[in-house]
Amino acid sequence: RTCNDCAMRKLRHLFVVISCSIGSNAFAQQMPDYTAFPSVLFQLNPAYTGTKGTLDARVNYRKQWSGFSGAPVTQFVGVHGRLWKGRVGLGSTLYKDVIGPSTMMDYGFSAAYHLHFPDVEFSAGISVRFNKYTMNTSGMTTHWEGDPAVVPGTTAFDKTKNGQAGLLLYNDRFHFGLGIMNVLSAKVILGTGNIVKMRQHYFFTFGYNFHGHPEYVWENNLMGEYVDGLPMTLNYNLRVHFRKKLMVGAGWRLKDAVYLQAGWVFYNTVQVTYSYDVGISKLRKAHNGSHEITLGYRF
Repeated sequence: RTCNDCAMRKLRHLFVVISCSIGSNAFAQQMPDYTAFPSVLFQLNPAYTGTKGTLDARVNYRKQWSGFSGAPVTQFVGVHGRLWKGRVGLGSTLYKDVIGPSTMMDYGFSAAYHLHFPDVEFSAGISVRFNKYTMNTSGMTTHWEGDPAVVPGTTAFDKTKNGQAGLLLYNDRFHFGLGIMNVLSAKVILGTGNIVKMRQHYFFTFGYNFHGHPEYVWENNLMGEYVDGLPMTLNYNLRVHFRKKLMVGAGWRLKDAVYLQAGWVFYNTVQVTYSYDVGISKLRKAHNGSHEITLGYRF
């Protein structure tokens, strides 16, 4: 995040990607945001792979900053489970992030090894990622007419490989994880030799489930994200589950948004969750909030 207002991180992402097409070596937060992050933790930290105990599939669609032209749209699908007497978790994820003229496709495979201790488990995970970055210059307007770094009406792309790693301590009441994305710090080359370096993203996650009543579960989740030289971000999420059917929740993303969530479980296997973000940054006047839908299925 190259500005002081963290709520503009996605817009800065767009500006940075565009800037690589006009000859600058750029650095920024390059990973998508998820309001329903507790549902996709295995995508952020591979050590969560297999922690559900069953084969678990997730689909997520996020439209950020509704009404803002060129705003981010993210689509995600992933599945993970546990094998070999519960010792090994395996999973795979795929997501697409579109921001203005730029598109990032990412798919990968993750594995985690789980060690069992009295009342707690410890896991270590790794993930191999394959990325494709595309820049379509159609519709782009340059400050200088005839800028040699931008060829109008063309599409440039590059493919890279990267990795993730993570650690996790957990049981059915709490979890504490540390993860890192973009371990290899791969470089993306677009157009006429313009370079964007993928920065390493560090995540910490903490969650605690409070059972104050046999019919209620209070699920608390906190996530922090850090990139060297940029402000740390925090995301707190509280969800209340009633009779393992109904879920309502609320959350707060530092200097960016507050949000509401609601979900329902069908046939004890299918969960549908809707999230709505209300902007609290200076950018809030330019959009109508963000929408996110998550579909989960446990086999």
